[in-house]
Amino acid sequence: MVKKNLSGTKFGEFEFPVEQGKIKEFAGAILDPNPVYRDVEYAQGLGFDSVIMPVTFPATFAFHLPSENLIVEMMLKLEMNLATSVHGEAEFTIERPIAAGETLRGEISIGDIYEKEGKRGGKMTFVEVTISFFDENDKPVAAMKNVFIERS
Repeated sequence: MVKKNLSGTKFGEFEFPVEQGKIKEFAGAILDPNPVYRDVEYAQGLGFDSVIMPVTFPATFAFHLPSENLIVEMMLKLEMNLATSVHGEAEFTIERPIAAGETLRGEISIGDIYEKEGKRGGKMTFVEVTISFFDENDKPVAAMKNVFIERS
């Protein structure tokens, strides 16, 4: 039984350096040829300080966590059954272009926890986990909302 009382809990913080080489590698991995992710001069010609990160780049946050098992640790603290849980969705929000050279502060928090009846019977518990990213002035610049689903 998922601990619903942990909804609203901040689970951790981490530093998220936005690196030019990693942006280029990520753009290659998602097969996006846009030069704004690869060519500094091109990006600067568009008014950016450097290359900018693709919208889904925050998904690489896991490489910057204090523990490589932090998400599993969080799920265990929530008392989710790992054997019957899956990642259901990810939603990205970008407030402004984020350029290479910035260092963001990431914050992981547990959002809504709710239940629905499954179409094949049984209960499903949904746990929303948000990773929020803040700039050097502590302004929110990006977020990634994940939904984890535990099947009964």
